[in-house]
Amino acid sequence: MNIKNLLLFILSMLSITSCIKDEPLNMEADIIDMKVEDEAFITRAITEHTVQLFVSDNADYSHLTPIIEVTAGATIEPKSGTSQDFSNGKNVIYTVTSEDGKYTKTYTVTVTSKISLKNTFEEWTTAGTEKAPYPILSDLLWSNANSGLSILVGTGSLTLDHYPTDKTTDCVNGKYAAILRTIKGTKVFGTDYPIFSGSLFRGAFSANMSNPLKSLILGQAHLKESGKPIMFNGYYKYTPGDIFTGKDGKVIANKTDSLSMYATIFKVSKGAPANEEFLDGESILTSPRVVGTAKWSHTDKSIVETPASNGFIQFSIPFRYKEELDFTKNDYRLTIVLASSKDGNEYQGAVGSTLIADDLELVCDPIK
Repeated sequence: MNIKNLLLFILSMLSITSCIKDEPLNMEADIIDMKVEDEAFITRAITEHTVQLFVSDNADYSHLTPIIEVTAGATIEPKSGTSQDFSNGKNVIYTVTSEDGKYTKTYTVTVTSKISLKNTFEEWTTAGTEKAPYPILSDLLWSNANSGLSILVGTGSLTLDHYPTDKTTDCVNGKYAAILRTIKGTKVFGTDYPIFSGSLFRGAFSANMSNPLKSLILGQAHLKESGKPIMFNGYYKYTPGDIFTGKDGKVIANKTDSLSMYATIFKVSKGAPANEEFLDGESILTSPRVVGTAKWSHTDKSIVETPASNGFIQFSIPFRYKEELDFTKNDYRLTIVLASSKDGNEYQGAVGSTLIADDLELVCDPIK
């Protein structure tokens, strides 16, 4: 997958951080998973200090009961299984305390019913530490790989002019769009990483030291009420970098970088928990559970592209299905993946390659 190189780098940095901190397991204070004890529960998204719970419109927001899993030995207040009032936009603050009692971590938990099929990239926030904050979308259904580079920034071993994934005022509508840039890599444990591709995807990231591509947790719930995805639409502009280099860092003459952009829907078991049956960087385009894909390609004649304002290109990509959706037998999840260098999985690309995306939308047909 086109962001393999950045994932490998991130995991290396996580290993470095582990060595520096030498933090034993009983000092961890994290929320591992959270769900709502209600049939109205859809899915959840978890970042460093925030949890978004997604429930259906008919849920009783004044009496929702979060069921929470924390790291081994840790405790949480309010306790798991305690009913909470999330009505009228109310948030609930949870505090996790490590097993040894020395470390605490707070999470702000919000509840919404909105899983949007249109992504305008208007709302951004920051994650990370005060010393090394990095940009993420406020919509926690989206993730990126900026966190790995922030570790190097935090230790003072790397200085960045900008993170690979960020917001930009160069947009079609509103104030912002998402900008993905391929940046110069570095050497980690004696291994050269020539480039790091900017990336943005619907899903989450969880480090897997034995297999970095499995660090990607791709896919968010797609309900029957949302319909069958038939088109992946939006706006983009792309500028390849000047010099294309291979995985050895040497220049490859007469080769031009390219973007990667696709949407995929895949099936899971009925009622599968949000942290199970996801697809990862190895399986997202090859798994037999993938039922439909809309993938950008400059050679695909079925893709419609027209010039738009401010130098953008408006695109419309049809979904190609291997089988029909059957919500009586399966649940479904959907992901969108963007990258500024298509061949990043082979450590190939051009520093300076820039993909800007705005107003991405999934057009769906009603399902009876």
